[in-house]
Amino acid sequence: MSGKDGKVINNSEPRANGVTFQGSIYGAAIPIVYGRARVSGNLLWYGDFKAIAHTTSQDVGGKGGGGTTVVSTTYTYTASFVFGLCEGPITGIDGIWSNRDYKPDPANLSEVITSSAAWNESHLVSGSHQVTVAHGTQWTSHISCVAIDGEVSTPLTNGTDFTVVAGTYYFATQYANVQVQISYNYNAINSSSSLMTVFNGDYLQNPWTYLTSKHPEQALHYRGTAYAAALDWQLGSGTALPNLNFDVIGQLSFDAANGFFDAHPKDILLDLLTNPHYGLGFPVANIGDWTQYYRYCTANSLFLSPVYSAQEEASAILTRLMKLTNSGVYFSEGTLKITPFGDAVVTGHQTTYTPNTTPVYELMEDDFIVTGDEDPVTISRRPSVDAFNHVKVEFLNASNQFNTEVAEAKDLVSIDLFGLRTMDSIKAHEIKSPVVARTVAQNTLQYLQHVRNTYAFKLGWKHCLLEPTDLVTLTDLAAGLDKTPVRILSIEEDEEGVLSIEAEDAPQGVFSSMTYPHQEVGGYIPSYNQPSGAINTPVLFEAPKALAATGHEIWVATSGGENYGGCQVWISSDGTNYKKIGEIVSPARHGFLTDTMAFGTDPDTTSTCKVDLSESSGALTPGTIADADNRATLAWVDGEFFAYSTATLTGSHRYTLGGYLRRGLYGTPIKAHPSQSPFVRCDGAIFRYAYDPALVGKTVFMKFPAFNQFGGGGQSLADAAEYAFRIFGSVP
Repeated sequence: MSGKDGKVINNSEPRANGVTFQGSIYGAAIPIVYGRARVSGNLLWYGDFKAIAHTTSQDVGGKGGGGTTVVSTTYTYTASFVFGLCEGPITGIDGIWSNRDYKPDPANLSEVITSSAAWNESHLVSGSHQVTVAHGTQWTSHISCVAIDGEVSTPLTNGTDFTVVAGTYYFATQYANVQVQISYNYNAINSSSSLMTVFNGDYLQNPWTYLTSKHPEQALHYRGTAYAAALDWQLGSGTALPNLNFDVIGQLSFDAANGFFDAHPKDILLDLLTNPHYGLGFPVANIGDWTQYYRYCTANSLFLSPVYSAQEEASAILTRLMKLTNSGVYFSEGTLKITPFGDAVVTGHQTTYTPNTTPVYELMEDDFIVTGDEDPVTISRRPSVDAFNHVKVEFLNASNQFNTEVAEAKDLVSIDLFGLRTMDSIKAHEIKSPVVARTVAQNTLQYLQHVRNTYAFKLGWKHCLLEPTDLVTLTDLAAGLDKTPVRILSIEEDEEGVLSIEAEDAPQGVFSSMTYPHQEVGGYIPSYNQPSGAINTPVLFEAPKALAATGHEIWVATSGGENYGGCQVWISSDGTNYKKIGEIVSPARHGFLTDTMAFGTDPDTTSTCKVDLSESSGALTPGTIADADNRATLAWVDGEFFAYSTATLTGSHRYTLGGYLRRGLYGTPIKAHPSQSPFVRCDGAIFRYAYDPALVGKTVFMKFPAFNQFGGGGQSLADAAEYAFRIFGSVP
């Protein structure tokens, strides 16, 4: 039944039928993550899209019969999905970015919309005499149920007129085809215990149990692939999956137990070469002694967190790792060897690195093989323009949500002599620590400034024990060389056993950098989910009939603190069942009187209105007499509408309004207003709500759950303060 001679107006928003994906790429390379990195997932599976209807009804008019019931239906959505992350096994996930919001510790995450929400909806009892409410699976407790017959609402008794079990109402037979309105509480927390179930990608992992039970034909093991699975993810009123990024603790963390997640370069390189699942297949027996390399990187804290997510030549990866770690790699005597270039004793992480700086040979003029009139040693010098004195290293700072930052190193003496020469920025996203980035920048700067020459010479077979990266000294007095230290870069042997060698400068002290005190640059990280705080106490009053579109409006003026971005507006006729009626996104200018506003006449040229708008951080601008006459400066104070011509600033957010006042506008009574009376500047920031005239003489209850500037950090409806307001009817 919809009312005697009444009608029902149904307003329903279009229902979506599926999800908009962030990305699912077939054939994409599976990333390899060492250490800790920010990784975007690739959608592997999606299903079980659900549309949840939310229905509310409101009776409008109807005095004397012919009422109208407005039934509104909106939808929220959930979906389940699987995001592939990277090669496994990983240590775990330390956090998730959902769009702009970072959620740490996924093991304890829960998608909370509101801890407990009240809801009401209308239904026509069918011939089966039972009704399942929209939030049936999340139903927690019954509030009330009434039978509606036109303007007559008859309360029904639980246990006599109906019974309810888990959100399904079973009515007595006499209520068949009767319109009922049901109010109940439901729990709107995500039904899964956490936002994500994380699978670390080991080679024995089993399928997601949800898929095993619901979609067994789609339940894949994904062995060797780490992934995150979400059950009934709350999409809200939209249908797009959130843009998800994952804070992945990948493989080979140096000391994960103590929060040191970056990986050791030696371990990274060894895994890339020899891992049986995705490595190069390099024989372990052909790996040389890397003990010195391990000690050098450990003592200097040269730890990295690379992500290899695209096809790339292994030699390019190897070369880049060597440059970042100030080392050289070469193949000799059937093994792959690595020599660190560091030339100073360093201790760190309970490890000491002691360099070997003793030259293997001191090469004299009679050691060189010379043909004809060629020079024993040929010297090539890098141009001065390439002697850069300013080096920048681009890295991803794990302490700043993996945002891109730049570490710099400058040679001030060179800059004073030759001017600033800036090298193209070195892209080193393998680095996640500013300390490591500065070390790499300083090592690179010192190399560019002090290693300028390359040397080419030939030696006989008696020097066949020489290897790349060995240190030797060169003496060729004609070339100005007198026991000049150099490091061998390459050795080529011809058919006659002659060794053609290329070397570069290796002055002592250049290949180690000091660690200088440095203040960290903690870039701005917006807290998208920072709590907004409660609203300032709102001012509620009734609008003049001439300014109310329907003739019956409640006006609300409110604002908030420094994190306030706005608030939702909810209303209830009984203080229990609330419905949302809108949002406030602009702070109103409101405050209180700081002195008595005297009784006056209209117009009033003698009285003043002194106000303090500090709580709303409001500012007022003066007008003119014409503005006051035209009500362009309309304000409200304790039941009286007035307009003003002058506004004089007397202190921080304090004003004196006067000059020419139009008093008692819209038929409101002119009266004296004591100090502390509420004041509101009536403008576009006022929230307006058209109420049912049937509410005149009754008290309504309003709540204003606030949210922050980014739309996050919202209060729950249960936590928002309740404000009662008695409706007397429109101002004349």
